[in-house]
Amino acid sequence: MKNSILYTILALTLIIAGIGYYSYSPATKNIFGRALVLMFVKDSANYGDLTSQWEKLDLSVEMTDDCIGENNKKNIACTSKHIRQALSSAKKVNKPLLLLADKDSSQALLASLDADNSEQIAALILIQANVNENIGINIKASKTLVVSDLNDSADNVISARRLASEIRNSGQWAWSTLLQDDGSGLLSHPVLPHMVSYLINGKMNPAYRIEFNAESRWQQPIVDNDKFFELSELVETRNIDNDINRILRAFYAYDLNLLKQWPLEQYKAFNLIKYRDTLPESKQGRYAIFSNRKGHKFYLDLQRYEKYKPEFVIAIDDEENLYRMTSFYKTNRYYSWEQGGPSKDMLYAQSLGAFIHFQIPPPAHMELPYLQYSSILFESIGFTDQDPYTGITGLSDAAFDVLTMNCVPCHSINDIGGAAYHLDYLTVKPKPGFAQPLLSYSKDVLDNFFFNQTATAQLIGVNPNYVESKAGEELMNWLLAK
Repeated sequence: MKNSILYTILALTLIIAGIGYYSYSPATKNIFGRALVLMFVKDSANYGDLTSQWEKLDLSVEMTDDCIGENNKKNIACTSKHIRQALSSAKKVNKPLLLLADKDSSQALLASLDADNSEQIAALILIQANVNENIGINIKASKTLVVSDLNDSADNVISARRLASEIRNSGQWAWSTLLQDDGSGLLSHPVLPHMVSYLINGKMNPAYRIEFNAESRWQQPIVDNDKFFELSELVETRNIDNDINRILRAFYAYDLNLLKQWPLEQYKAFNLIKYRDTLPESKQGRYAIFSNRKGHKFYLDLQRYEKYKPEFVIAIDDEENLYRMTSFYKTNRYYSWEQGGPSKDMLYAQSLGAFIHFQIPPPAHMELPYLQYSSILFESIGFTDQDPYTGITGLSDAAFDVLTMNCVPCHSINDIGGAAYHLDYLTVKPKPGFAQPLLSYSKDVLDNFFFNQTATAQLIGVNPNYVESKAGEELMNWLLAK
C-alpha cells in the first residue's frame, strides 16, 4: 500500500514536470502566440468572444476583473500582483507582454507601474483612459496606445490626447487615436486587435498597415512650427474667433468629431506686420512673399490687407506644432487629362501647419482660400516694394482676383507663382502630380478647369477649386491669347 502511494506521487511529479517542460520549452513557445496580453477590465463576462477574436491574430489573452473595487490601494496592489505574474510567464516563454486597461482600470494600472516593471512592458493600451493628467511622465513602456471613443465627451477626448502628449514629451512613443463604439464597447471594436498587433512589430493586415503607419507617424511629425516661436516677443495669444473655427472645421470637414481633441479656446499667432517692422529697412516692403510646404507661393499686398491685421496662426490651445493636425488622402490620377497615377499604396499627407488669418475679416471679394494658405514656411517670408503682378494686365478686377488668389499660388505664369504638389505621408517629399504653368495647358484642359470643375477634380480625387463662370471665361480667353 505504502509503495503504491509512493509510485502514485512519483508519477504525478513526473507528469507535472513534463507538462512544465512542454509548456515552456523552445519547441512549444508558439502555443502562446506572438505576445501575451493582460487585460484589466470591469466585467470580463461582457467580453466572452473577445479572447478568440484576438487569438486569430496570434495574441494570447488573459483577462481579469479582480482589481475593480472602491479601495484604490487595494486595486493597485491587485494590479501589481497580476503584472508580476504576467511578467514571469512572459519571461518563461520569451514573449513580449502588453498591458491593457479599460476606463475603470486605467488609473490603477498606471499607478502600479514603476521604473522597474514598466520598462519590461512592450506596450500599454489604454481604452477611454480615465486618469489624472501628467501621470504619463512616469511611463517607461516601449509604446503606449491611447484609444478614445468618438462619442465621448470633449473633456475625455482632450484628456486622452494630452496624456499621449505627456508621454511623448517624456521621451517615450505614444499614439492617441479615436474609434467609434458601435454599442458593444471599444474593447470589442474589430480594429483594436489589429492596432495592438501593429504595436508589436508593425506586421499586420495590409488593409490597415498604411493608415496605421500614417496616423501613428504624425503623432510626432518630422516638421514643425518652431521657427515662428524663435521670435517669441512677436507671438500673441488670443481667443479663437469664428473665422479660425471656420478654417478648422473646413480642414476637418471629413470628420468634425476629430476637433474634439482640442478645447478650441485660444490660439497663438505671429503678427506679419510687426515682423516686417523688425527687419532692416532694406528688407521691408509693401508686398509680402511667402511659400508653404506644398509648393504654393503667395503674394500679399500689405497696403491692401494691412488694416485687416494679417497674422500666421502657429498654435491652437496647447498644440504648438500644427503639423500634428494632419489628414491623409489618396488620388486616382496624377493629372485629369491623362491616365496614370500613384500606386494603391501611395498616401499623401495634408497638414494645417502655420496658416494665415486676419484679426479683422476682410470683405468677401478679398477673402483668401485659407486652406491653401497653410503649412507656411517661416524661412520663406520676405518683403519687397516691387509689384509681383506688374506683367498681369488687361483683366477685370474680378478676374484678376481669381487669377492671383486662386490660380497663381499653385500654377505659375511666366516667373510668377508656385508649382503645387502632393506630399508623401512618410517622407514629406514632393510627389506628382505637379501643378503645371498656366500657359502650358491646352484649350480643352482650361475649359475643364474653369467650367467643369467638379467632374475634373473627381477624376483626380481632390476637391474642386470653384471659379465664377464669367471670371472663368475672361481668364480662359486671356490665357489663350498669350
